[in-house]
Amino acid sequence: MISLRPIKSIKTLLGAVSVALTCAAPAAMAAYPEQPVRIIVPYTAGGSSDVIARAISDELTAELGQSVIVENRAGAGSMIGTAYVANEKPDGYTLLLADVPFTIVPALYGDRVKYDAAKDFAPISLLGLSPMYLFVNPGFKAQTVAELVEMAKAKPGTVSIGSGGNGSLTHLMAELLMLNSGTKLVHIPYKGASAAVNDLAGGQIETSFTTMPSASALYQGGKIRPLAVSSPKRQADTPNVPTFEEAGVPNMTVQSWWGLVAPAKTPAPVLERLNAAMAKVMQSQKVKTRLNSVGVNLPADTSAKALQSFLTEDFARWADVVKRADVKFE
Repeated sequence: MISLRPIKSIKTLLGAVSVALTCAAPAAMAAYPEQPVRIIVPYTAGGSSDVIARAISDELTAELGQSVIVENRAGAGSMIGTAYVANEKPDGYTLLLADVPFTIVPALYGDRVKYDAAKDFAPISLLGLSPMYLFVNPGFKAQTVAELVEMAKAKPGTVSIGSGGNGSLTHLMAELLMLNSGTKLVHIPYKGASAAVNDLAGGQIETSFTTMPSASALYQGGKIRPLAVSSPKRQADTPNVPTFEEAGVPNMTVQSWWGLVAPAKTPAPVLERLNAAMAKVMQSQKVKTRLNSVGVNLPADTSAKALQSFLTEDFARWADVVKRADVKFE
């Protein structure tokens, strides 16, 4: 008679091994992070994205129990650093500090972009918001947006609007204004927002979009004058400046945003760990103070879902603006 006891023992052993492996997987995942985490900033040091990345890195280090290192990989309008992160292993150790160009670049360059911004990344946290202001030279006749629109319609192609460069957010804001107001302004691209605002103050151009941090000194000095702000409601620091909705131009609620993303296919437990850590980081008074120092507002909702909402809206918005305004780059 053949005994079945050895077979039963083998089955028992295999069952035990299976249970052990099943238990080991979550345990291994729970160990994240086991090495330093990098935040890639796709710009040179010193800009707003770099400041924000460094503001959250120390607090995130404390939350994760591992060093969080900020690394600048600038070039090609943010595409070099973004492509680098897209091609990194999706393990939670290489993250990207993304901002508005993340959603503009695909609309401008299409197939020339070496990654799919909408599919190659997973959102972690919305970090900050900053609205755009439409400024004019103090000597400009129009005192309101309505007067500017009336003037531009009366003499199409005579009112100038500067920007920080072709394809920049300030350029696309100008195009959006023209589309939504039915006007034709003369776009004057500069090499950077500060150059455009300086010429605005000097009277070389008549209007320009920019953020308040970029224009604060000239605004405080009375060298430039704001007509409207692109936020959903008036800003506490400029209570007398109406929103575009109040000024009679719809669909101009647009804000600069900054967010933290990871490569797509990063394991869900790792994303959850990062989500939870960032929820605490964004409540830090040190982070709030540092963001406010560069004119960035802390969002009411900093979750991955909130960031995804901005991404979805902006991908659609800028693709539509680029198409309707026929913005092209060789």
